[in-house]
Amino acid sequence: MNIAVLKTGLFPDAETVEAGIDHLLSSCNLYLYDATRDDLTDSDWDRVLDEILVAERLIVI
Repeated sequence: MNIAVLKTGLFPDAETVEAGIDHLLSSCNLYLYDATRDDLTDSDWDRVLDEILVAERLIVI
């Protein structure tokens, strides 16, 4: 299963969700993107959107 994870910093209990996501690493294709970074370029966002479009699940933390 393809899972895209978008880290936004919006949720206070993100550590709990991240711990659960760690269990998925062995059985899923996991793409993690940190949207809180200040240095993201347009090409970085294009890559993020491409991965989100092919993902079967999107998790926002």
